[in-house]
Amino acid sequence: MIMKKWGILRGKEDDLVRDLKKTTFSFKKLGKKYGVSRQAVLAFCKRQGIKRPVRPRGHQIEECRLCQELIGISKKPHSEFISIHTIVKETGGSRVKCLSHLRTLRDKGLVTEKFGRLKSKRAEKAYAIYFKTRLPISTIGRKVGIKNFHSIIRKHKEIGIRCSALPLCL
Repeated sequence: MIMKKWGILRGKEDDLVRDLKKTTFSFKKLGKKYGVSRQAVLAFCKRQGIKRPVRPRGHQIEECRLCQELIGISKKPHSEFISIHTIVKETGGSRVKCLSHLRTLRDKGLVTEKFGRLKSKRAEKAYAIYFKTRLPISTIGRKVGIKNFHSIIRKHKEIGIRCSALPLCL
């Protein structure tokens, strides 16, 4: 006896109805799961009058691991003084992906505009030393190999990086 395709769904109707109402899987994926075509799932959905949940569009920040890590890093003290190199290293992503996700987070206002803008690892190291030990700026510059740490601070002040703790920024 030959069994038709629509007969395959007879024992799995309850499971299929639950999947159709609660998941946003495509008809093709559901068809593959239940061993029928996508058209059979679509026809079943129409016959039953099932309303499907709307699939969210765009980037889902709440579900994105990288975005959540970036938000966590941005909440650390002095996060404006963390270089993009360190951010990439801490998240384990690529530089391009981190910059893309950072742009999205900045646009939505979830991180500050200045977070991740620092390009130099030496400047990051110099700021970290200053915030920990409060040594003179010239000493810090020599320690990390920056000849003109004063001018770097001045430049960061001009682009708007908040450096109120530093003497030149008062």
